[in-house]
Amino acid sequence: MLRPPTPCRISVSHTAGLAMLAVAPFPVGIDAEAHRSVPVANITGQVLTPRERRTVLAEPDGPARTEAFLRCWTRKEAVLKAVGIGLVADLTTLETRPEVPGPTRVTTGTPAPRTDWWVTEVSVPEGWTASVAYPAGTGRPIAVRQLRVPRERHARHAPR
Repeated sequence: MLRPPTPCRISVSHTAGLAMLAVAPFPVGIDAEAHRSVPVANITGQVLTPRERRTVLAEPDGPARTEAFLRCWTRKEAVLKAVGIGLVADLTTLETRPEVPGPTRVTTGTPAPRTDWWVTEVSVPEGWTASVAYPAGTGRPIAVRQLRVPRERHARHAPR
């Protein structure tokens, strides 16, 4: 927000049937994805680190594998939104440690400056996966709000 000046930072995400808003007095990023058919085996080499690929592909083909992939994807996108660069980075260099179910530390690098972030899942209704990222060392609360919208109002899209 440019006007009026405010100490708040915001991040917004929307997907089929769900919108999310994160507000914090420091950089913050949020991402949400609807569960849907994703060609996980075909795209893991383009967007996941070797460690993430092993974790995701160890899951049985189907919903469990898709959810593991979306955990990686939403963590990556949340961190990159918080950094302020979006999906312009080489996603195969950003390790999100998907085997860790709760908050985990993620370190960014090229093209962003090397910085540490906490990233964790956000509680959302069944059928979605969401993650939020904020600077490591920050102990301040983050407000995350959900807005459910009818699924038919939004076209589904695949992660880029």
